Parts: sequence; structure tokens; C-alpha cells
Amino acid sequence: MKTIINLLFAIILLSTFTKLKAQPYYFYDEQVTYDSTSYDFRTNIYRVNLSTGENQLFVENIFYPNSYVYDNYQRWFILNQPKGIYFYNPWSTTVVDSLFPIVLQDYGTYAYSIDALGYLYVGWVEPESGYGGITKTILLNINTLQTIKTGLPTYDNSSFTSSDNQFIYQYGGSDSLGVWHMLKYSVQTDLLIEDINLSELFPNIEYPVFEDGSNGKGLFGYNRIMSDSNTCEYVIYDFDNEMFTQEIACPYRCYGRFISNGNYFLLENVLWDESKPNAEYSSGRINIYETSTSSLAKILTLPSDGKLLLFDNYPNDIYYVIDIEKPTRQIYSLKMDSIFNVLDLTSLNPSSAIVNSSSFTLTVNGHGFDTLSTVYFNDTAKTTTFVSDSVLTAEISATDISIVGSYPVWATDEWGTSDTLMFTIVPQTPYLSKISPSLALPYDVFAKKSSFNVMVIGNNFTTSSVAYFNGVAKTTTYISDSLITFQLSSGDVGTTEKTVSVWIQNSNQFSDTLLFNVLATLPNQITPILECVRENGANSYTAYFGYNNYNSEDVLIPFGTKNNISSQFSSITGSPVNIFLSGRQTNVFSIDFNGQEIFWNLNGTSVSASSKSPPCP
Repeated sequence: MKTIINLLFAIILLSTFTKLKAQPYYFYDEQVTYDSTSYDFRTNIYRVNLSTGENQLFVENIFYPNSYVYDNYQRWFILNQPKGIYFYNPWSTTVVDSLFPIVLQDYGTYAYSIDALGYLYVGWVEPESGYGGITKTILLNINTLQTIKTGLPTYDNSSFTSSDNQFIYQYGGSDSLGVWHMLKYSVQTDLLIEDINLSELFPNIEYPVFEDGSNGKGLFGYNRIMSDSNTCEYVIYDFDNEMFTQEIACPYRCYGRFISNGNYFLLENVLWDESKPNAEYSSGRINIYETSTSSLAKILTLPSDGKLLLFDNYPNDIYYVIDIEKPTRQIYSLKMDSIFNVLDLTSLNPSSAIVNSSSFTLTVNGHGFDTLSTVYFNDTAKTTTFVSDSVLTAEISATDISIVGSYPVWATDEWGTSDTLMFTIVPQTPYLSKISPSLALPYDVFAKKSSFNVMVIGNNFTTSSVAYFNGVAKTTTYISDSLITFQLSSGDVGTTEKTVSVWIQNSNQFSDTLLFNVLATLPNQITPILECVRENGANSYTAYFGYNNYNSEDVLIPFGTKNNISSQFSSITGSPVNIFLSGRQTNVFSIDFNGQEIFWNLNGTSVSASSKSPPCP
């Protein structure tokens, strides 16, 4: 029956592993009930998705676990209960199978996987032998839980393989004589082939502590002087090639771990404070070293009092968590590939802002970021938040975006400076309320070419505002933030009817659109008016003219046959207007003449002036 269940689960696992392994999990338990009479503890086990921060109930209301572990590739979550050892898929809550249905009391289990060999080691302590008793180990297929071997030598998570996967090194601790051992087993024969005396490797070290192993190399920490944390040293011994790397000093206490399949190792600095629950706590400082040379590659400075988590199925990811079992949890995720990249920026979001708009959070995308990265905006360091090795955010104030222009953005850390991207501060969006004129009669075919100014009334105009007429940028003059003018020629108006769009552009901001209409006939009449005539003496007179534009819009009537001053006998100085504002307009222009009759001809109507016309007051 067990074989059938395992085979079935193997099929399910293969179909879901790729989709569901996209995150590592952190597991923790919380007591639910406690019966003091029966000493019955009940517990819930929770898991935290380290990619999303989501907290989920994983296993509910179980007898207080003697222990629960997961192998270092997180293929299996293994729960030790009084009736046996239970295997769970870490990405579901289904009990897959139970092995060894024996009472284990509270002596615990351990699990360790060697992915390259496809092995899963599961060990437990014989209940009758007590805490210092005999550990039993079974070797399983890492994916299917099929038993490969039983009665193995003692392996636990202090095991690691040689670089060619032919041998397993097992840290054996010290014997009754105080001699420290590293045991070397053959994968082929599963026999002990060498008992390495660590006391001989470290002849002057009283207590060499094995920290971690990978690819035939072991990381050891020790104090040159016992109980003196200021003399703490770390060194790597290459068991495959029987050689040491250079020692590394780590004042105060450190913990060492391999990462990136043994290409690098971390030293996490920890401090001591008896007021804290466990006294010892992380300083947040993590040094990264190259394994082959022991040279310092990078320093990470993270908030203190966190927990460092590494996972073999994510060999290039560093997770550092604070308050992981609380709703206030903080999770820092860093990728080795990006940590060692040269800082570079790929994009800004947003990449522009409207001048004098509100403060906002700028997202900076790129590579190689860390917790020491700082974003600079226009040469000024901004309050920066580390999101991931590829994302930073920076707080941009309203003062930062108070002037239109382009400003450089870059990032720095203690290792270097990134390339630069430009952030654009654009003018406010222009708004149009009126153009004058907005109506026009066509130009005469044979009339003299001329030009005139169009007024644009609105808001948010700048010195860089450009007017567009029929899609073509025109010569534009800034008068104020509510008034600009641009020049049109007789050719722009043309000799036939048409409708043309007018808009304003401020950098990459575009206004709404108004229409300029050229009509053969105006909707309403424009009446020319003689205001008065003034006698200047010496046979000289000045005539003053106005008009009444009955149209609701301002009108252009080009000079020519529809707008001119004429006379048979007078010499004329001056010219009429060609732009007519809406409504009654007085004393708009004047004409000097000799008193003989003159005429202002305007779109089919006319008005005359002579020395006999009503005099000016």
C-alpha cells in the first residue's frame, strides 16, 4: 500500500513542483490549547511565504510536535508525532505517508537531502536510548520516498559531499578523549574509508567548531584564546585537496554559512545583550567572502535583530527576516547575482512629473541594489527604501519638482555608482478658453499677402509653449501664463472655406483643442461706424471709426475688396483694422484726409466721412 501511495504522490509532485516551488517557506508553531491534567499540548503550525510575506495555517491542532523539520531543498516537511513520522508536501497540507509508526516521545527527528545524489536522509533517536542514545537513519529517494537503504551510518545536516559527489563528509564531533573527527564515507560502498582527526588539523585550537560544508570544503570557527570572542577566527579546509585557505578574523561572535553552491560563504556578525530573549542577536552585518581566496567580496548592512535564512533550492538567494512570526514581519530578499552586478538603472516609474505637483514615491528599477543603496535626485540624496536587489524607492518632495527641466537620477552604495537616467519635470497641462479671431473670411486671390497675430487665452502657458495651427507649429510669443500669441499668414487662412484645429503644447503636455473657421459668409453682420471727424487746420482732417460686430466670436476680415478705405479726391493716411472683436467697439482706428469724402468699405457695407461729418467733441 505504501508503494502505491508513494507512486501516486510522485505523479502529483512532478506535475505541481515547477508551479509551486517559486518560493521558500519559513515554518513556526503556536500553542492552541494545553490540558494540565493530561499534559496535552495542541499546536498549529504556520508557514510564511518568504516571497510574498503571506502567513498561512499549514497543519492545524496537532499534538505538540516533538520536532518538525524540512529537508534543505524543502521537498518534504517532516513532522514527528507520538504515532510516527509524517511526511507533508510543503506546498500543500496533505499527509502523504507515515513511516516508522513507533512512539518517539520527544527525542526528535532530523532530515538532510543531497540533491546531487537524489538522497533524503531521515534519522531519529531510539526512544529507549534517551537523548544520548543511538540514532537510526534511513536513506530514501528524495522525490518519491522509496527506501534505498536502511541501517546507515549516522548522517545528519552536518553532512556534505565531495566536489565530485563520490564521498560524504560527516562531522562526528568529539569523542571521550576530546578528539574532534570528520568521517569520510564512500557513496559507492557506503563504508567509512577515513576518520579525519580534526585535532591534528587544528593542533593549537581547543575547540574547532564546524559551521558548514559544501563541495568538499568545511568552514570552521574557533577562538584563538578560549572564551575570548575578540580572537574569533574562521578558516576553510578543503578536504578534497587537503589544504587551508587564509584565516579571517571576525571579532565578537559570527556564524558562517556557504552559499551559491559553495562558491561564497557568509559570516553573520552577532552581538550579546542579556536583556533580549535569547541574549545573542544578529547585528545585521553580513560579510560575503569568495571561498577560493577568502577575500572579502561585499558587506551587507541590514537592520539588527533579524534571522538569516538560506535554502539549497535557492542557492543564490539570501533571506533576512525580522519578526517573522508576527504581523509586523519584515523580509529582505537579496540575490547573489545582483549583489555582485555593477549598479545599473533600467527604468524610472514615473519617469516624469508635472511641475509643482504633489510629492510622490519614485520607483527605481535596475540591478545590483542592496540595503546600503541610496537614490540621488538632481545631486541630492533622497530617503531610499530597499525593496529588492532590482528595485529601490525614493521619496521625492514637491520642492524637488518645482522647476521645469530634466534632472539626473542615479544610485550609489559603498561599492560604486550606477549609470544615470533622466527624470523630466514638465509644465502643467495648458488649457484653452478662447482664440481671437476664431472666424475669418477668405483672402482675396489677388490681395497683397499679409500676416496677423492670433491671441490665445487660457491657463498654464510657459515661455516654452508652442501653438499649433492645422498641425503645424507656429511662431509663438509668451505674454503671460494666461495669454500667448502666434502669427498666421494669408496663406494659412487661404482663399476657401475650411476648419482648422488649434492647440498648445507644453513640453509633452497638450492642451484641449479649439477651432478656427474660414467661412464664405459670416453668421452675422459687422457694421462699420463713423464716430466723428476732427478738423486739424490747414485743410487737414482726421476721421475716427468704430464698428459693431454682431457675431459672438472675434472675426478676421482680410484687407482687400472686403475691407478697405477708398476716395476719389482725398489723399489718405492710415488703414482700417482687420480683426474685429465681438460687440460694439469705438474709436478703433483713424484716417487722416483732406476733407474730401472717404469711404470705409466692409464686407458689402460702407460708411463715409468728410469735412461735413459730425465733429468730434
